Amino acid sequence: MRKAVSRFLGNPFVRFGSAAVLLLAFSFPASAQSIGHANFSAGGGFTEPIYSTGSEVNTGWNVDFRGGVAIHHMFDADLDFSYADMGLTNSVLAQYGEPNGGVGIWSLTFNPVVHLAPREAKVRPYITAGYGLYHMNFSVSHPTAVQTIFCYGFFGCYPAIVGANEVVASNSTYRSGFNGGLGVDFPIAGGGVAFFAEARYSQMFMSGVPDVKFIPVTFGIRF
Repeated sequence: MRKAVSRFLGNPFVRFGSAAVLLLAFSFPASAQSIGHANFSAGGGFTEPIYSTGSEVNTGWNVDFRGGVAIHHMFDADLDFSYADMGLTNSVLAQYGEPNGGVGIWSLTFNPVVHLAPREAKVRPYITAGYGLYHMNFSVSHPTAVQTIFCYGFFGCYPAIVGANEVVASNSTYRSGFNGGLGVDFPIAGGGVAFFAEARYSQMFMSGVPDVKFIPVTFGIRF
């Protein structure tokens, strides 16, 4: 009987299984504290077009909103909404003979987040990647004057001419795309709130023309 027990305990698979059970037992309380925890972030920053896209548009700006739930203390399942705006370069505007123009791109993607440090860490780096729907709107315009009715307090309403931008050409399209990048959280207020900085490579798949490629760099706050 003792020999049988000794052989059983000496089996490498039993040892491995026992170690795994013990590890799971000790890690479960920490994991359980964060599983199901909802998160939300909002931020903004600058957007840098790269490769062929950089010859068509200038550096622009972006805003980003992301939210989801932690399914593990090191893994979040998030949805991400991002918008980037970039003005057309002078060479592109010259082709249209117009002074103003740009592209606006919004995306809705599923963006899992893998944290590389525990929630208690003072600096918490992470990686993220996602795939989903992208929409791009392209337009060129020029200044114009519009006659309208202007009302102001006790002066009443009277005809007035105001400046506006007249769109002379535009186009929009829906495509799929993906993104991936790195970020870092700086927890504050006991870890419930964090500042973050993030850079992601984004690519919108096109048909018949080069893909749209850009890097949004975003700073914000996460709850």
